[in-house]
Amino acid sequence: MKKLLLLVGIIALLVACSARGMLKLPVKSENNMRLNSPLVLVKGSNFFLTQDYVIDITTIDSITADAKNGISVSLSANKDSAYINATDMPQLVNISLWSKGVPYGVLAKKTNKIDYVFTYDATGDKGTRYQIAGQMNDWFPAGHPDLVKNEKGLYEVTLNLSPGTYLYQMVIDGDWNHDKNNPDKVDNNYGKFNSILHVKGTQEKAPKLLTQSFDENNIVLSVDNAAEQVYVYWQNYLLPNDLFVKNEGQQLIVNLPKEAIETDRSFLRIFTANEYGISNDVLIPLQKGKVLNNVADITRFDKHAEAIYFLLVDRFKDGNEANNFPMNRPDVNPKVDYQGGDIAGITQKIKDGYFQRLGFTTIWVSPIVQNPMEPWGYWANPETKFSGYHGYWPISSSKIDFRFGTDEEMHELVKTAHENNINIIVDYVANHVHKNHPLYQRDSTIATPLYLPDGTKNTERWNEYRLTTWFDEFMPSIDFSRQENIDMMVDSALYWVKKFDLDGFRHDACKHVNEEFWRTLTHRIKTEVEIPRGKLTYQIGESYGSPQLISSYVNTGMLDAQFDFNVFDDAASVFAFNNEDFVRVSNGLKTSLSTYGHHNLMGYISGNHDRARFISYASGDVKPGE
Repeated sequence: MKKLLLLVGIIALLVACSARGMLKLPVKSENNMRLNSPLVLVKGSNFFLTQDYVIDITTIDSITADAKNGISVSLSANKDSAYINATDMPQLVNISLWSKGVPYGVLAKKTNKIDYVFTYDATGDKGTRYQIAGQMNDWFPAGHPDLVKNEKGLYEVTLNLSPGTYLYQMVIDGDWNHDKNNPDKVDNNYGKFNSILHVKGTQEKAPKLLTQSFDENNIVLSVDNAAEQVYVYWQNYLLPNDLFVKNEGQQLIVNLPKEAIETDRSFLRIFTANEYGISNDVLIPLQKGKVLNNVADITRFDKHAEAIYFLLVDRFKDGNEANNFPMNRPDVNPKVDYQGGDIAGITQKIKDGYFQRLGFTTIWVSPIVQNPMEPWGYWANPETKFSGYHGYWPISSSKIDFRFGTDEEMHELVKTAHENNINIIVDYVANHVHKNHPLYQRDSTIATPLYLPDGTKNTERWNEYRLTTWFDEFMPSIDFSRQENIDMMVDSALYWVKKFDLDGFRHDACKHVNEEFWRTLTHRIKTEVEIPRGKLTYQIGESYGSPQLISSYVNTGMLDAQFDFNVFDDAASVFAFNNEDFVRVSNGLKTSLSTYGHHNLMGYISGNHDRARFISYASGDVKPGE
């Protein structure tokens, strides 16, 4: 009898472990189409825009946080902003935006930034002004206060930084060079060296997660360094730990919610922390509620599986000789004239199976808008002007350049791509237009001023006038401080994605465009494209700068991703130029993953038109700095 009771108990326990819990929350919701990006909170006052996480903010009932102490939350009167005051908060906090009685979770992380006192021994120097420029301030010396002499005779400045490594140079009376006191330096591939600053932290003692096994209803993860906090999300719903999570110290057992069975594709996200730091995040895709473990089930809609092929239309393939119209001018070097590549050529290569054989799921197409008929710009050696073969000098916001093709050919390209499980994203230029664009010709006030108050030209002032600088005198930058200009350019972008059924955009010069534009564009893409279609788009941006600057444009309310040129530069230095230690790549990857997340959608490139191909560097065909 005892054996029978024991057997019944074991069976009951197994059934209990294998059964799925229920959230009792809506399976389908417009607020669950995208995964909510985590927030990073500093001590004191913080805020975020609720529109980033809830499509219709008028439906918001309230806001709550699960931390018992150290944090308070509130909403603005019109519910467009959420305010968070953090005093002594734990490493992780869940903030719930309640909409029609449903809680949509946003994970908030405690910042890991610390005050680091940087010192410089100026013995033997004759300088009068000492500054630091590097990855901690986007290589902008004025981004931090000047170093000042302390009581020990050393120059110092306090930097608020996350633990990690930072490349930098000393700027002494305007002269840039490596730190003579720091032996740890790397070749910057431009004839000088960058010094390396190491800011130590306690991240090595933080939890480390690794998926271990799974069955029909549960996922088991191994844990190095015990986790004191565990947060598991299915889509944007926080799974209650007492119902779905069992923390056994060296193992986590997560029960899958029953609701997941009703969706073709959903995601489980797992975050943990202890007193030393926050773990790597784990992302687990689910196919009708089961762990996705068959590559055949991956489609072009799976963003995390995208492999992107970049092509410059004019330089890819000439599929229709009838639209070949090179300038053939003596002042234009043939290499920078039109070569004949076009939209029809791309379609032909899809039909040939070229991209499929290489394993690409997305094609990034360079700008296809009409560019000028005449050459612009100037290069001294060899002396030449340039055609607009690259597409970045728009004189129209709605017409395809006739040298690239027609509307019909563009429709055929997208149709053919989709039939072959390939996405098409088009390069969209929002930052500027060409001076011959009708918009500028009719009203030059749509652009920021070419001249600054001191009379100097506001061209190529990448940092000090980041949001207003012109790239060249014939490329007026749009003034995005004016709402009517934001609306105008958003209308233009939506025209392209709607008319041609595009799958997203690559955005040019993102850091030079106000955040209000990106938020307006993304919200309208959500409401006018993604929700009606029932599928997501993908937006990736181009910005040069520190991970902190780049990441400020990457979140649920703005861009999905940006290109990580910093990792590419590290990899090229180590693998192609063969003059650096592997530690540089390791440090760069750690910084990238800790900044953007371990399952980010960032673009890790092997080359594009902003960087020479990796293989060109490795072969020696292109030299460092060229």
